[in-house]
Amino acid sequence: MRSFAVGCLGWLLASSGAGSVAQAPLPSTPAPRTDTSIDDEAIEQRILQACAALRTSGRLVAAKELADQMTTAASVVRTLPAEHKNVVSGPDLHDLAQASCRMVGHYYLCRECDEWHFTAASGFCLDGEGAVATCAHVVAPDDGMRASFLVTADLHGAVWPVEKVLVAAVANDVCVLQTSERGAVGLPLRGLVRTGERVYCLSHPDHQFGFFSEGLLARQFLARAQVEAPKSAEPKPGAPAAAAKPEAKGPALPWLHVTCDFCKGSSGAPILDAMGNVVGVAQSTTTVLYDEAAVPVDTQMVFKTATPAAALLAMVRAPAAADVTPRKR
Repeated sequence: MRSFAVGCLGWLLASSGAGSVAQAPLPSTPAPRTDTSIDDEAIEQRILQACAALRTSGRLVAAKELADQMTTAASVVRTLPAEHKNVVSGPDLHDLAQASCRMVGHYYLCRECDEWHFTAASGFCLDGEGAVATCAHVVAPDDGMRASFLVTADLHGAVWPVEKVLVAAVANDVCVLQTSERGAVGLPLRGLVRTGERVYCLSHPDHQFGFFSEGLLARQFLARAQVEAPKSAEPKPGAPAAAAKPEAKGPALPWLHVTCDFCKGSSGAPILDAMGNVVGVAQSTTTVLYDEAAVPVDTQMVFKTATPAAALLAMVRAPAAADVTPRKR
């Protein structure tokens, strides 16, 4: 069995709380795009040019600095859109998602070719004040990046710097980023779901931007986070090696299995219900092999795992520790 997050995985931390969340009316469904054919290369070139200009002007924040904020970012209160109650057609749902979905990517200086590149994961707007949700593991730069800055972008090639991490729950692999964007349409979050519901995903798998897929909520389950076992002291010369200790297990956390399609580059994408509410966040894939030694590879199925939107709701509902201002329900 092979399991990997749909990007590069980070740390362990849980951040949650109880409180109230203000409700704001959601703008109407955006008008359908007339340029329905997506030009991946042209979009990427526009993003690279915009990133270069932002870097020159000193407006980009290093991804390493953002990654360091993951363990200190406190819970926040955001004004979230109310849940949608009416089922919409597939094309209307696509247009709704496309207006709010973003690429969340690293603009980075490569160690191998000394050039700047852009690598995209996924995310979505929570409000019109620059809050973008994605997977926690998306934030950290990888070893192939000599220097890296985190940005968000849309399918028109517009780019916004990520300014800071607002809140993170890394055990659940979700976080909320503050960007410089203003005026976006936020997607509503829905915490209670039922197995068997039809769900959809709009993401950017392997730089195929704006990929829209459909499936079912196949399973709700609990899984315990892997915790690194303590390292034992090195054995003395000639002494038998100590038996490997089993990995310790963290707390059991809720997850979703879905059948809508996604792969690398989709980390952080919204899993939507038929009304356009976010019920999950695309997180990882696990490939089941009949025989791991077989050549060619004998794949039986691929599990698609998502973080429940309830984990994200818990983060943005909880008031910050220093905030004691009463809030209306």
